[in-house]
Amino acid sequence: MIRTGTRDDLPRIAALFAGANDAPYDLGVVAEEKCFGAGVSGDAEVRICGDFAGVSVTCGKALRILAVDREQRRRGIGSALLGEAEARGARIVAAEAGNYFTPGVVASDSATIGFFAHRGYKEIARTQNLVAGVANGEWGSRVVRATNATRDRVLDFIEKEFGRIWRFEASHAFENDPATIVYVEADGEIAGFAAHEANNRGLGFFGPTGVARAHRGKGLGALLLRTSLADLHRLGYERIIIPWTDAIDFYRKACGAVVSDHFVTLARVVDSAP
Repeated sequence: MIRTGTRDDLPRIAALFAGANDAPYDLGVVAEEKCFGAGVSGDAEVRICGDFAGVSVTCGKALRILAVDREQRRRGIGSALLGEAEARGARIVAAEAGNYFTPGVVASDSATIGFFAHRGYKEIARTQNLVAGVANGEWGSRVVRATNATRDRVLDFIEKEFGRIWRFEASHAFENDPATIVYVEADGEIAGFAAHEANNRGLGFFGPTGVARAHRGKGLGALLLRTSLADLHRLGYERIIIPWTDAIDFYRKACGAVVSDHFVTLARVVDSAP
């Protein structure tokens, strides 16, 4: 039997995640966010198979999470949850813009990749997460922490320059006190921003971040990054995760970041009717 999960189920869902997680980060820490946090496409839907033998979380076309108890794998539980998720429109694995745990399946996890490939999923992209220490963080003299008073101004800038998905993701930084989003101005206008602890809160994720095209090449991106490092250090982190990026050289030069994990983005291509 597959049923809809509620917040009352969260302790047992988190326990399942703790034992069934094949990703390199602690899924239990963000269980509530991933199960009941909205996405750009709307509210998430949690489905539970049996006595917590497996759980799926979907939002729009994204299969946000699929976890099956290790002792109960190869019994059709994952296939049942996946089939039902697909019936609700899910087509892409993990890589949900705006609310992702990982940007795909870990490239070394051949079993999970094989599971999806056997069911018609194909690789559509590859990316990586980076990791960096926070010791070289320093609050930039020109950098300002956003507040509720400047919230709309900052988010309007993000949407104008980078689109509504980044606005959505960055908006969650205002749920922290103080807000974990900073910005820098040039000629009285916002020129760039950086958010942290916006997505996957509790794991030390950095981003999104961006500088307006007219102000690039002036060192503002690195200035904002180092300020975020300093703020993450204040929060008790010793390292940060820089997710879903191809800007490897920039982060290596700016903060000594290195690639930590490679990911494969998988999607199911649905044939159109003849």
